[in-house]
Amino acid sequence: MFRQYSGIALAKPAAVGFSIATQFKLIVDHVRRREAMQQAGGQRPAEPGRGAATRLTRRGWLGLCAAALVAPSAACGRPGGTPGVLRVGHLPNLGHGPVLAALASGRLEAALGATAVEPLAFRAGPRIAEALLGRAIDVAVVGPAPLLATHARHAGALVLCAGVCSGGASLVVAPDVHEPADLAGRRVATPQLGSTQDVSLRVWLDQHGLATRERGGDVAVDALAAPDIYGQMQRARLAGAWLPEPWASRVVVELGARRLVDERDLWPGRRFPTALFVARRAFAELRGAEVAACARALAEEGAWLSGTEPERTRTLVADRIARLAGRQLPPAVMQEAWSRVAFDTDPNRDALAHIARDAAALGYLPHADASGL
Repeated sequence: MFRQYSGIALAKPAAVGFSIATQFKLIVDHVRRREAMQQAGGQRPAEPGRGAATRLTRRGWLGLCAAALVAPSAACGRPGGTPGVLRVGHLPNLGHGPVLAALASGRLEAALGATAVEPLAFRAGPRIAEALLGRAIDVAVVGPAPLLATHARHAGALVLCAGVCSGGASLVVAPDVHEPADLAGRRVATPQLGSTQDVSLRVWLDQHGLATRERGGDVAVDALAAPDIYGQMQRARLAGAWLPEPWASRVVVELGARRLVDERDLWPGRRFPTALFVARRAFAELRGAEVAACARALAEEGAWLSGTEPERTRTLVADRIARLAGRQLPPAVMQEAWSRVAFDTDPNRDALAHIARDAAALGYLPHADASGL
């Protein structure tokens, strides 16, 4: 049903109405970026999610912001997108539950009237940011870290429309890890360089006096796709991973891992943004009614997921994740995962500004300005 290309899941057009032109543009843009990276670094970069671990340096993270996030003026797409089509980016995790439910039920397309919906599933948030900047998609649900990285390099290119999810991320560790010090000299992982979980892990390590290898310490941080993290922890090759739901709960329930940190416990009121609804600013200015309709549809789905009888909508989300991930997760995993997310249209700008300051303090953002989003 879905083809994989270097970390991007591309849906077959016949299956979900996803245009050949959009898929081709994503592939071309991705190849051009990889060629530029090879020329800059003199070697083929490892691909997260294909069995190769990738480690982050400050220079590499800033390079990801500067080179991988292609400026909109260089893209060949129209600012207003394809007439009659709304291209939507998302991830296969619970934080994106409202958009997954809206797509699976057909309610998003119904809310948009005559506008067709083209969904595109990605493996990590930084890829969504690239697609938005390259005009390959029009709107998306994305985590705060990729959004802030984009804003730092291309201020004004994206507009933050609404919150989607709070919570739903944890540091899960091997049974022999009981405190931060137990991670010294060990390997840990996140789903993608520059992802929200990646920044959260590095901030937490720094706060507990642990330094990554590229910063002179002895903690190795690898970037791996969720299935690879599962396999590496199953083989005792990773001491832990900072993961979104339901992938964190899968490691806990199926492998007996410990949840050392529920990220909600690190924030006032246990609230912090993990998923946000954003749009290309030029697109929103030209087609604001469709962006607003999409925002309303996601808010309604979030209300149903948080309601007194959410089972039917949750089943839609679980089935959509299974379709994208290639496997159905057991009910015990999903039940545990659902208990750790909350859906909220408030983007929590204070927490967003705090994330920006943390990332900038570590050198992962050039500045901490989150205003103007």
